[in-house]
Amino acid sequence: MKTLPVSGTPGASFGGGLPPRRSALRMVSLVLGILLSGSVASADPVRIVQFGGLHTGGDDTGFNLAGTNFEFMVSHRLGPLVTCDPCVAGTALDLSATLTVDDWPAGRAVIDGQTYETVYFSGIFNFDAGSVIIPEMAPGSSLPGGDEVERRFTNFTFTGTLAGFANPGLTGTPLFSTQLIGGGGPFGVSVEFENLSAATGTRVFEVIYNFDNAAATPEPGSLLLFGSGAAWVAARWRKRRREGATI
Repeated sequence: MKTLPVSGTPGASFGGGLPPRRSALRMVSLVLGILLSGSVASADPVRIVQFGGLHTGGDDTGFNLAGTNFEFMVSHRLGPLVTCDPCVAGTALDLSATLTVDDWPAGRAVIDGQTYETVYFSGIFNFDAGSVIIPEMAPGSSLPGGDEVERRFTNFTFTGTLAGFANPGLTGTPLFSTQLIGGGGPFGVSVEFENLSAATGTRVFEVIYNFDNAAATPEPGSLLLFGSGAAWVAARWRKRRREGATI
């Protein structure tokens, strides 16, 4: 039985004491291992979105995504991410969608203890969702909580990528770049239908993809982030009610 040299003895370099062929194979394995480990190390970190949401349609739209040690927030005018106009009552509406985040106004980010007050985002959000049945609706006004508004719910799962830049041209080295997934899902997506008149018929007013990991016990920091997202939603609804009351 052949005994390999121990560290500090002659021939103890990698592959020392091995036949040339075995030594070459081991060296190839080492090089491949270094290359593969380098590619893994340079890959974007994966962050789990636990709270917040994407709001499309209505007022004060945009996204507020948060999890452990990160939060991304930006307001940007968005029509409903999924829509039909007019919508045919009794048919299914698939709420799966892809959103490209590009050429948006500046937002805010907090990531790994670093706060960026002015960030320009670039990325893609993928929502794999179920379908809802479009309701039969009579014409009426559009006020939150009124009989004239019909809301339907289903589930979604989420994956995406997001990078932040210091300039609106999205050039130069990103401030951060990360892969996103929805943790603890599926989460809930809601769609609000309205029918303002017999001429327009039923249409989609807004679609909200809401992250809410109720199964997990959030840390105090995560609770704070979740609270900021909830406050944003509440302010949004109050604004809609005020505007509806003044019409």
